[in-house]
This record gives sequence, structure tokens and C-alpha cells, in this order.
Amino acid sequence: MGTSYETVLVAAEFDDVVGVVRATGRAALVVPVVAGRVAVIPREEDWGGALLKPVALPVSQMLHCPVLTCEVFDSDVVLCSVYEDGRPTHRYVSELEMIVEWFEDSDGEFKARLDGKVLPPDQLPKGALGADAAAFAPFAVGDADLGAIDAALRNVDGSSSAEEQHEAILRALGLPVEALTVAFRHVRGGQFADAVGLNL
Repeated sequence: MGTSYETVLVAAEFDDVVGVVRATGRAALVVPVVAGRVAVIPREEDWGGALLKPVALPVSQMLHCPVLTCEVFDSDVVLCSVYEDGRPTHRYVSELEMIVEWFEDSDGEFKARLDGKVLPPDQLPKGALGADAAAFAPFAVGDADLGAIDAALRNVDGSSSAEEQHEAILRALGLPVEALTVAFRHVRGGQFADAVGLNL
């Protein structure tokens, strides 16, 4: 079984993020990453995964700042969404093939479906969706290196797992990875000295 986790990156000041996340009522750890960049690690739901929209939407709307949600699923795929002013504005999938759904139709044939659309058998998608460095640039520390961000999004260096590729994306943005690559359930006591636990 691979690695799975969900985190949120906010381009805003720590105290402001704490206030808004507290107001949402969502259980989470809020961790300062660097100046003007904050990680939110939401607590998982009973079924095992953490919900990201209930944090990202109100934070982006109330603070008028960009928010990036990231999900690594079973070491297979990185899923990211950018939110601005309370709405999603960009979607990234590191490997489309990993999110194709297979189903059996009424004739007993197995078919592929992506985003609700049935795909022709000879047109299964491969590669990344939304590998747009400019969409990730607002989260960079200092001047964004668009070339490095683009290479990480396209996995030019050939990371062998989704979590490795996610770390490469974060490093291309100039960000420390620790608080942005961990599930709430795996955070150890005292791991993030400056973290604030909310609604726990």
C-alpha cells in the first residue's frame, strides 16, 4: 500500500489563516512554513480522507489570497487545485491514466471513463493535466523559477512515486516540504513546534 495524504498551502499570513480556519469549524493543524506561506493539515474524516474544499474555499474568499490544495493518493498520483476568491481556478493531475475509471457496460464490456465521459479504447489519456507553471507561481517563495516548476509538474526528472514528485514541485517553489507532505494522522506530538491545532 502506498502513501496518501491531503494538505493545503495558503499564500497569506499565519495569524490570518488561523482565524479563518478556526471560523470554518474544520479540525486542522495550521503550520507556518515560511513568511507569507502557511500549511493547513486537515484532520481525516471517518472514512479515511481529509476534505480540502471546506478549507480552501472560505480561506481564499475571506483572505483574497491564492490557495493550493494537494492530494497524494496511494503513491500513484498528485492532484492539485488552485482556489482564488472562493472558487477553483486551476486543476492539476500528475498522471491522467491513474484517475481513469473502469466500468462494465450493459453488454458486459469494460470501458474507461474520465470526468464522466466514456473514452474510446484507443484514446486512453497519459501524462499530466494542467502542468502550467504560471498557475503555481503565486505560491513560490521569491521570484518563481518557471522552468523548474514546469519540469517538476511534468516529472522530467522521473520521480518514482507521487510523493517524490510532490516534493519536487514544492522544492521548485522554494518551499520546505515537511508540513506539506504529511497526513494529519501521521503528525507526531511536537513535530511542528509553531503549529496551532484548531477545532480538534
